[in-house]
Amino acid sequence: MLRTVIVEDEWLSLNMIKRYIEEHPKYELIGAYSDPFEALKDISRLQVDVLFTDIGMPGLNGLQLAERAKQDSMQIVFTTAHREYAADAFRVDAVDYLLKPVTRRSIDEIAAKLERIKRLLAIEASNFKAPVMNVQCFGSFQTTNKDGQIVKWPTKKTEEMFAYFIANEGQIVNKWIIADTLWPEMDGSRAVHNVYNTIYRLKKTFEEFSLPLSIKTMNEGYVLEAEGAIVVDLYDFQELSGQKDLTAGQLQLLQNLYSGYLFQDKDYPWCINLRENLEVAHLIKQQQVSFSAGTAGMT
Repeated sequence: MLRTVIVEDEWLSLNMIKRYIEEHPKYELIGAYSDPFEALKDISRLQVDVLFTDIGMPGLNGLQLAERAKQDSMQIVFTTAHREYAADAFRVDAVDYLLKPVTRRSIDEIAAKLERIKRLLAIEASNFKAPVMNVQCFGSFQTTNKDGQIVKWPTKKTEEMFAYFIANEGQIVNKWIIADTLWPEMDGSRAVHNVYNTIYRLKKTFEEFSLPLSIKTMNEGYVLEAEGAIVVDLYDFQELSGQKDLTAGQLQLLQNLYSGYLFQDKDYPWCINLRENLEVAHLIKQQQVSFSAGTAGMT
């Protein structure tokens, strides 16, 4: 979860953002302040993942607070009623800024981005030591732990459910949707019973192979959360393929990641659309690699 602090001198805005954060499953509220000086004093002793702070505050504005409170692992999200503050926000390495009034939707939409950056920061903080687990989704689907041991799943459906959570990174998936997706031939109650049993098997497998993963129950659904440095080729591919301007080296890395179709050795009907979209992205980037190589040959 994202350990979160809010700083907002307007009580109405503070309470509204506080409520959205408290009700969201991906955030853990560890501090809410109307006084930026009080926040600055406490932030130094807190392990903060995300700081949501207003910009226009008397005495110590949000930009000054961010500069003085910045920690290597802390992400800054500014909240402001003034769009013109955007350039200033990014000069202090802000992840993003939200225009007021801040909505529940905007808090939700930024969560996946914050989680992704947190994961990357965790990898950097480990000085590029070997990750504690590796998930290969392209070509042969395979998961290994920190010792390089291949994870043996107790059943095919346990492995498929894990693949399904990986493909739905950071999303809360309703138990009925899981039931209908993985056991479409069964009636609702029997299928949901299988969901409960398979979730249990997943958790036991995580423990058996010391995988830094947990499955959290959220209302009527579940979400898979990473609790350590993991490498997933699917996530790295999506991150790179979503960027417009890539270096020749990044383009080649993208091609190396794509070692075959998504879950190529598995017959998962639910991943067909995602598989096709990734194949299209791969072909587009492959053309860029060919063009880059051709251009380099002419120089």
